[in-house]
Amino acid sequence: MEIKRVKLEEIYAVMEIIDDAKRLLSRLSGQWQEGYPNKDTLIGDIKNGNLFGAYIDLTLVGIAAYVKGFNVDYDYIEGKWLSEHNENDLVIHRIAVKDGYHNQKIGDALVKYAEVYAKDNNLKSIKIDTHIKNIPMQMLCINNGYIDCGIIYIKRKEKDPKRIAYEKLIS
Repeated sequence: MEIKRVKLEEIYAVMEIIDDAKRLLSRLSGQWQEGYPNKDTLIGDIKNGNLFGAYIDLTLVGIAAYVKGFNVDYDYIEGKWLSEHNENDLVIHRIAVKDGYHNQKIGDALVKYAEVYAKDNNLKSIKIDTHIKNIPMQMLCINNGYIDCGIIYIKRKEKDPKRIAYEKLIS
């Protein structure tokens, strides 16, 4: 498996993965059911160099956005971050795996690669959040050494903005 930046000409493959994830999440949690993430969001991720893909035999099988810096959704937390929330953070967003490739550790590979990316960019912390009913994502975080820091509320309009927030310090 290779992890590298996604190119703009791959947007249709990216959207297929997002649509797969939306179908799965509709059964699990209701997350991503109100128009987010959309094509414009993913195009922005690609143009900003934030969207990374997991490839098996040249096939895009998973994605994750690695966004450096401050995230307004993390301003308020019912709990406590391991580190001060600031520009030294990497936030993982929009992690998704293509149908037919679940249970092959693709999510793990994307999360582990975020640590390499964070170290290469001198970032001190990785943060990620997920819906309280998204058990597979919670397990992905926990199994990769992320600590449950509390509850945040995303600012984007959704029926249920409550999310579990995780953090892992990078040394």
